Amino acid sequence: MAKGAAMPSTRHIYIAQTQPGFEAIAATEIAQRLDGAHILDVRPVADKNGMVRFAYTGDPRDPLTLRTVEDIFVAAAETRDLAPGFAALRQLEHLATTAPGIERAIRLVRLVDPRRGGEGRIHYRVVARQVGRAPYRRVDAQIAVERGIAARPDHRWRLSADGGIEIWLTQWPGEALLMVRLSDERMRHRTYKVEHLPASLRPAAAAALAWLTSPRDDDVFLDPMCGAGTILIERAHLGRYRALIGGDSDPDAVATARANIGSRYQPISIHEWDARQLPLDAGSVTALAVNLPFGAQVGSVEENRDLYPAFLREAVRVLRPGARFVALSGDVRTLGDALRRNNRLVRRETYPVIILGRRAVVVVAERV
Repeated sequence: MAKGAAMPSTRHIYIAQTQPGFEAIAATEIAQRLDGAHILDVRPVADKNGMVRFAYTGDPRDPLTLRTVEDIFVAAAETRDLAPGFAALRQLEHLATTAPGIERAIRLVRLVDPRRGGEGRIHYRVVARQVGRAPYRRVDAQIAVERGIAARPDHRWRLSADGGIEIWLTQWPGEALLMVRLSDERMRHRTYKVEHLPASLRPAAAAALAWLTSPRDDDVFLDPMCGAGTILIERAHLGRYRALIGGDSDPDAVATARANIGSRYQPISIHEWDARQLPLDAGSVTALAVNLPFGAQVGSVEENRDLYPAFLREAVRVLRPGARFVALSGDVRTLGDALRRNNRLVRRETYPVIILGRRAVVVVAERV
């Protein structure tokens, strides 16, 4: 629960936004962590994002505590009868001018952050995106919504590049959704990362991997290729644990992880090691999450053909029976082949995802 004074408990429709493919994972966190939340639908926004729409009656600050989500929006208006041609632009402008849900959403955003939108005239910007083809440009739809908002009689408005209320338009064929952004950049980027590495995961994706290990208070959690340490840090934020252990073969990565972790998240240890020969006792680990080399920015597909099977054998050794194994890889075929040849890791779930425009997969397996 969020800290501070209690806020009115009113049912609102929220939209959680993720990287593509991670929406199904985020839906499980929403259902489990937000008491009484009701998932309405889970859908992709082409290859741009994933979206979870849910109803929630609790404190509107609670959705901002979700870890597997990059942004939270409040649903403001929608139509499922959007014209196929240029008439859609008039519809969008009219919707933005007349929909009462826009004022309710803006009121909620300003209740959570009274500074949002400024004083006097409300500063706002519109972000538009389209799925599928339309005879008009995306910017034409954006301008239509900007005009509609400016014509609303409930406030005085000023179009602004930043610092204001963000109104997002998402269009599918025959359908449009307007929503107001509740989160800010801190939800997507977090505040703990002081150092970065190439191919480092964004925090919400790292949190999704940690979440899929089904965190427990007695976890000995391992990330054997920890890079900047993001998965370890996100696991720390998901709840109690007995120990966090991470390492990497790259000394620069080890130094980066230690810089990001600092003195927090104890007990935690970071090591320079070879993930194929871990200095850990057999059966000592209860959960493992790893971002494997894709074979592009880091390593190569040829190297992965040797690395993946050897690493999986070592993972089996250090994991105790029943432990959860979660791996992300853009080298889908090599990971699949390695798992098929290892009968001690049984695949339970698979999530196709997109990372920085590249198709990848998250695999959840159990050590048997």
